[in-house]
Amino acid sequence: MSKFYITTAIAYTNSTPHIGFAMELIQGDCLARYHRLVGDEVFFLTGTDEHGLKMAQTAKEKKTTPQKLADTNAAHFKRLAEFVEASNDDFIRTTEERHKKGAQKLWNKLVEADTLYKKTYEGLYCVGCEAYITEKDLVDGLCPNHKKPPITFKEENYFFRYTKYMQEVKERIEDGRLQILPDSRKNEMLGLLEQGLKEKKDISFSRPTKDLSWGIPVPNDPEQTMYVWCDALSNYITGLGYGEESELFNTFWPANVHLIGKDILRFHGGIWIAMLIAAGVGPPKAIYVHGYITSEGQKMSKSLGNVVDPFETGKKYGVDALRYFLLREIPTTDDGDFSQDRFMAVYDSELANNLGNLVSRVLTMTQKYAEGKVPASSKNEALETRVLETWKEYQKNFEQFNLKGALESVVNLLNTANQYLEEQKPWILAKTDPSAVLKTLYHTLEILRHISLMIMPFIPATAQKLQDGLNWHGTKLYPDNINWGILKEGTQTQKLPSLFPRLESKEDAA
Repeated sequence: MSKFYITTAIAYTNSTPHIGFAMELIQGDCLARYHRLVGDEVFFLTGTDEHGLKMAQTAKEKKTTPQKLADTNAAHFKRLAEFVEASNDDFIRTTEERHKKGAQKLWNKLVEADTLYKKTYEGLYCVGCEAYITEKDLVDGLCPNHKKPPITFKEENYFFRYTKYMQEVKERIEDGRLQILPDSRKNEMLGLLEQGLKEKKDISFSRPTKDLSWGIPVPNDPEQTMYVWCDALSNYITGLGYGEESELFNTFWPANVHLIGKDILRFHGGIWIAMLIAAGVGPPKAIYVHGYITSEGQKMSKSLGNVVDPFETGKKYGVDALRYFLLREIPTTDDGDFSQDRFMAVYDSELANNLGNLVSRVLTMTQKYAEGKVPASSKNEALETRVLETWKEYQKNFEQFNLKGALESVVNLLNTANQYLEEQKPWILAKTDPSAVLKTLYHTLEILRHISLMIMPFIPATAQKLQDGLNWHGTKLYPDNINWGILKEGTQTQKLPSLFPRLESKEDAA
């Protein structure tokens, strides 16, 4: 059994969850469930980033404390993970004592390696980004991400000797020891490192406590507070117990995948890797990068009224429908749009009709023509080959971080099954050749069994319902569930309520 450790980025708790973080959670969950399906021992971590100047300012605006604000919003993010049925094994908060202990241990390791030093620094600081930016980054004098002017800071900070490790980080990416997907993001990161090697600028690693009191204190220097790098990024190891003797850390580190948004690639693909190398901790194996979600073709904005609430959408259409749309319609590694019209079209055509109607027809005909029991096993070379080809395509797409592609292969197999039913016409065959009907039913039931496994990472609740209908339950592909002919003759199936009622009927009923 192989181990597989996957993390999402940790969400910042100065506001409540949006659809973008829901997508990252669902992508991470899909990968975690897939690796459990193939038999790996999986640990899936998500959590919240709760320190920083922005948190302190937001708390002041809301007339509360940073800790109360963090507690309130962290609860929302934790509830979101539960709501979308994320199978995370832990939820790390950066205000937890276990995290503080691990972050300070990492800081001390960097001190021991002589990679931290103090100096006075003056620069432009964006509160929204919680990062220093340069003049060339500005657009009309404003931060391009937050559309606000930066603040000029002059202060004494600790600095991390980032330039000392840039070349090794670059080599790890180039030779594949650190995989970055998609390739366009790999090339982007290599370009940033190349630029950094020319500029030879180290990284500010702390802030004076008088300016940043809401954070983790620098060990042995109460006048300094850890900056985001050692505070937030270290969650990936503190969530495994780094900072104390931990069997969990020894088992699962290094991470197999850090799943992140494209806006934080330079931190994860550069600074974090350099920190780990300096501290003598093995770097992760891969970084998977997704894009942004727009709404109705525009950037989400409260003023435009186009912000998509994941809770509202999931309650209205069902959590599996929300998961399906985000994994099927949003390109896994690129930007995508959330449109209500498109959501409804995909729901009706693919979930209600292609999947739901197929399941209903097959189980109903099994009741009608076979007393609800699985007929005798029957071979069909063309269908068996098609299923095997689908599994190969499905697994290849997962290994290449193309969740959309993997789900498309499932959709294509559903199309094959629906087309096969239309060609065989068992409702007509029943009058002339009952034995042929039984063969057709076995073939389609067996395809549905394979489908129930394939959709498990994507729409797990639906997968469970389908397996209940087949009266067959499997959670692993190997040793033999991936083969043809596993359903046993005589197994009693059961009709199911509509898996995905058509939206028109929902609206008519309302």
